[in-house]
Amino acid sequence: MSATLKTPPATDDYFRLVRAFPLRAIRNQPDYDEAGRILNRLLGRPGGELTDGERDYLDALVLLSADYDRKHTRFVPSKRTPQQVLRYLATEANIGPSELGRILGTSHAMASLMLHGKRGITAANARTLADYFKVDVGLFV
Repeated sequence: MSATLKTPPATDDYFRLVRAFPLRAIRNQPDYDEAGRILNRLLGRPGGELTDGERDYLDALVLLSADYDRKHTRFVPSKRTPQQVLRYLATEANIGPSELGRILGTSHAMASLMLHGKRGITAANARTLADYFKVDVGLFV
């Protein structure tokens, strides 16, 4: 005899999130951007406290966003170093050290060091770059 596990009922906070941004396949950049804002809001909550409904919603939205990433990211994970990826993306977007420094909130000199592999890319920089270039953060770590 097999045991049947009953899924707990969805909560009001889960439905509130679903009404604001329904859980369905992400098919375009504006929806992907909105999903990213929601993910950042939930993941960036002080203390990281989420209700069960918020956690369930977050889990589903992460999967939908990852699926969109796989289908629309310009890169397939490779043996490129984070600096090589940054240099390539900056070149493609016609971004020099001054603009990169502005994006990262750092100096022209620090951005230049990152572009030339003389300085590593911090986790915070990786998140900023991934958001800016619309690529997976794993490319920069």
